[in-house]
Amino acid sequence: MRIVLRVTIGTVIYVGIVYLAAAVPTAAGLMLTFPALNGLAFYFSDKARIAPMAATMLWMPIINAALCALYMLAFLGFAKALPPELLAWALAIVITVVWLGLVSRDEVHRGVDANRQLTFAVAATLAGVLLAAAALYALRADALLQKLAWSDQMPALADVIVQSRLKIMLFALCLGGFLLATAHLPMRNSVRGILGGLPIVPFGGLVSVAADSASSLDARLQALYAMTVTVWLGPAVAIWFICAIARYFSTRQTLTASALDAAARFAALVIAWLACFAAILGVSFTVGRF
Repeated sequence: MRIVLRVTIGTVIYVGIVYLAAAVPTAAGLMLTFPALNGLAFYFSDKARIAPMAATMLWMPIINAALCALYMLAFLGFAKALPPELLAWALAIVITVVWLGLVSRDEVHRGVDANRQLTFAVAATLAGVLLAAAALYALRADALLQKLAWSDQMPALADVIVQSRLKIMLFALCLGGFLLATAHLPMRNSVRGILGGLPIVPFGGLVSVAADSASSLDARLQALYAMTVTVWLGPAVAIWFICAIARYFSTRQTLTASALDAAARFAALVIAWLACFAAILGVSFTVGRF
């Protein structure tokens, strides 16, 4: 019952995040690695586990974003030569297998040393900016790429839920799986950190776009083209979030009243998420100006 309640609360929060992002089309690539599951994984974990979880979790935004970019580029390259729906699912299987291979490597399980995490975050940010700039330069010349405008008004919540139902269901499954696995299975903190960065939601989101037979192929290609610019900037947002919230959760003084302590941690998590969203809005606005 406790896990069901946690999954319900977490899913409601995720629906709110998806709703806020719906009015900003240029945020789609950045939102692929939004640290929703990461934050809840920290929130529902013991204080002593947070720092070692963060060490491995820092690799997840980079691995996930790189594989999302690989998926999009491969689909864009072959969608007109192969059946798009079949290609969409085949690529999803390929990047899932590659993800499993990457996260099983010793370098990932060792994580990023605490003394190097700041350098790691700065390097990831600079690399993301350079890659996004290169993608923007390359795509501006393509006839299919069109400028995406901000919405004049917020969409209806029900419409957003229907359109994003696959991502929402996948998020609930990921959160539930994380909570069940960490509660009932013996597990190293490094594995917990990896599970806190599961890419099922972004991978599923890409499939829902690429395999959407209700949309024209050109419309699907258009959406993926736009995401190939901002996807490179998403890891930086997630990495700074992981560094900040993990440090706060692992070093803060625990309050005597458990309910008050949980409320204080949750408030900090919401503030961190809002900071991420503000950063995403700023980046989206900047990209949209080009």
